This record gives sequence, structure tokens and C-alpha cells, in this order.
Amino acid sequence: MIRNFAYSMVSTATAGLLLALMIVAERYLGGVEFGKFMFALLLGGVFETLMDFGLHQVTVRTIARDPARASSLLRHTLAIKLLWATGALALLVIATNLLRPEPDVRMACYLIGGASIFRSYMLTIRGVLQGLERFGWESFVVIADRVLLLGLGWYALATGRGLYGLTIAFVIARGIALLVAGVITQVRLGGVGLSYDREVWRDLHVTALPLGFFLIVLNLYQYADGVMLGYFRTDAETGYYGGAFKMYEGLTYGAMAISAVLTPRLSALFVADRAGHRSLSLGGIGGSAVLGAFVAIAGYLIAMPLLAIPFGRDFAAGAAPPFRILCIGLPIVFGIWILHATAISVDREKLLLRTGLIGLVVNVG
Repeated sequence: MIRNFAYSMVSTATAGLLLALMIVAERYLGGVEFGKFMFALLLGGVFETLMDFGLHQVTVRTIARDPARASSLLRHTLAIKLLWATGALALLVIATNLLRPEPDVRMACYLIGGASIFRSYMLTIRGVLQGLERFGWESFVVIADRVLLLGLGWYALATGRGLYGLTIAFVIARGIALLVAGVITQVRLGGVGLSYDREVWRDLHVTALPLGFFLIVLNLYQYADGVMLGYFRTDAETGYYGGAFKMYEGLTYGAMAISAVLTPRLSALFVADRAGHRSLSLGGIGGSAVLGAFVAIAGYLIAMPLLAIPFGRDFAAGAAPPFRILCIGLPIVFGIWILHATAISVDREKLLLRTGLIGLVVNVG
């Protein structure tokens, strides 16, 4: 557990590389162009969930309970994603054309959508590695992805390629990272391929659909704010909120790391040791919420310098107020991440979906 958590924290820490890319992008692109980039990134985040539709979590849980199914499940999941990814990309194109008329914004959204397909396939491979509790290799895949994004994105911006070059860099970086993940899978699990079995596909869909709907609702809940700003307000305001949200999102990665480690362990305990499952669940929820409270207080107090140092004082003046408001909810968010892991481990996806729908309706309203 300690070793896995250490590897998971390393993966989580690489979010700092994404933050560095956001800082570089804001400096090179300026407020308006950066706002366009953030809109494409937020919209892509909404539709990326459609490409996976809960298969990642189902894979982690199933393999944690039966490691012998890892290779077979990977091949079936990769094949299913051919259908889901195609449908999600088509919906993203339609949504983009309805929401934004500007050609450069539309092209940025299309390219981010293409990069999301590669990331979704990479997520499947990471799910298999997490289910097997091989967090070291999973961490290596994440590090490769983030380093490539920062390096190629910085190069595109520094050479004057602007918004178009940056989004192209996302596609190239994610494609190379997927190849790296594929090589690791070839070595560690005996190969990557596609498989079709009617019964397996039916079981996977029946199991994943409630969880997939929940994740779609959760992503809409997270990213609806930025998309609504991009539609109703200005690109500059979208940039302020997007920068604040990315900084806030980085503060939640500690809870995500804990959740990633606990999900396979709780899934295995649920069928083997109910008392151990209950003890680990309650300890994880309480400990994570306390950690979230400390992070919230620190983030609220140092909001201005935290944003001003990377983005500049002018940007921080617009981004600090929403960042402080978001920080207030961190103790709850930290606890919720472990509640998600607990609910998934006991096959209660429908409960997650109901609560997620309530949150989405309140948030959008």
C-alpha cells in the first residue's frame, strides 16, 4: 500500500508539468487566445468521458478481483473503444459547431478531441496496470505523457505556432505516449490486440453503463462552468476561470492518488474481507477529508501569490476570487473521491449516478 501510494503520488505530482504548460501557454498566447485554448480543453474534457464510459473503473475492479483476466479484458476493452471514441468525437464536432462560430476555436476543439482518443486508450492500459497493482509501470506511462506534452507544447509556443501549434502538439504528444504505453503492455502483459466476444461485450456494457453515465455527469459537473462562461461571457473571463480551475484541480490530485490506490484494494477486500473493507473505507474517507481541510486553508490564504507567481499579477487579480471560492469545497471534494472508490468497490454505480445527477442539476442551475 505504501509503495503503491508513493508511485501514485509521483503520477499525481506530474500534474505540475501540465500546470507549467498552462503557465507557458498564458504567457505566449495572451489572455484572449489562452481563453480559447481553455475552452477547447474544457469541452474536450466533457466528451472524453464518453470515449471511456466507465470501462476504466470496471477494468480496475474486475482485474483486482481476478488478475488472470487482465490480458483478455484489455483486448476486449480496446475493441469496444473503437465504437465509443468514434461516437464521442462526432458529438464533440457537433457541439463545437453549435457553441462557437470562430474557425480557430473550432479547429482547436477538433484537435483536442483527437488527442482525447489517444488519452482514452492510454487510460485503459493504465487501468489494467492499476488493477494488477503495478503502479510503478503506470506511473512511468503518466510521466511519459506529461513530459511529452510539456516539451512539445512549449516548443510549439516558443516557435510562434500559437493556438493551432499548441493543439497539434497535444495530438502528437498523446500519440507518442500511447505508443510507449503499448510497448510496456507488450512486454508486461503479452501484447496489445482487439478481441470480440458477444457475451463479454454484453457483460462489460451492462456493468459499465451506470458507471459511465455517472462519469459523464461528473465531468459535466466539473467542466460545465467553463463551457458556460465561454458561451455566455468573454474569452478573457474564460481564461481567468480556466486558470483558477486548473490550479484548484491540481490541489485535488492528492485525493485522486489516494482513490487510485484504494480502488483495487477495496474491490479485492469486498469479496474477501468485509470488515477490512469497512475499516479501510472509513479511514480513507476521514483521512482524506482532513487532508482536504488543510489544503483548502492553505490555498485560500495564499491564493494571490499562488496565481501571481506563475501567471502574473494582472491575471491573478481576475483568477484569485473564483479560486478562493473553489477552495472552500476542498474538504468535501477530498472525501467524495474516496466515497467514489468505495461505491465502485461494492458495485453501487447507480447510487453514484443518482447523486451525480443531483449535483449537476444544482450546479448548472
